[in-house]
Amino acid sequence: MKYNLIYLIFIVLLTFTSCNDESTQSLFSQVTFRAELPDGRKIVRMEVDKTLPSTYLRNLNSYTNYEFPLFVNNQGTTRLQKGIYLISFDAIATFEDGTTARVRSSQYSNAENALPLLNDNENIPLILYLIN
Repeated sequence: MKYNLIYLIFIVLLTFTSCNDESTQSLFSQVTFRAELPDGRKIVRMEVDKTLPSTYLRNLNSYTNYEFPLFVNNQGTTRLQKGIYLISFDAIATFEDGTTARVRSSQYSNAENALPLLNDNENIPLILYLIN
């Protein structure tokens, strides 16, 4: 009986001392992607072409693919699980003057250039190139 009580007290103390308060840590990051063209033109709207196999927003830790946000006024915001990401896409961009063009982002498309998204809020520039 005495040993059972000591064992019970030991388990209770171990339980309370081994707990880590993770209530302030989030598993997700609020990510704002900023679309940037080398010539500095402003993109009013940009929609990623989801039909291409070379389009991905992929978490390498969980192998989960995520949807790209709609870009309005050069930026798009989404909520992603924290981790290391591969990002590649083609999109149709509409500029301030009403013209459209196909653009590509591939700066984070391979493991050597993978993008770490580990903070609660991230602001990521995406360098775009015109393709036609």
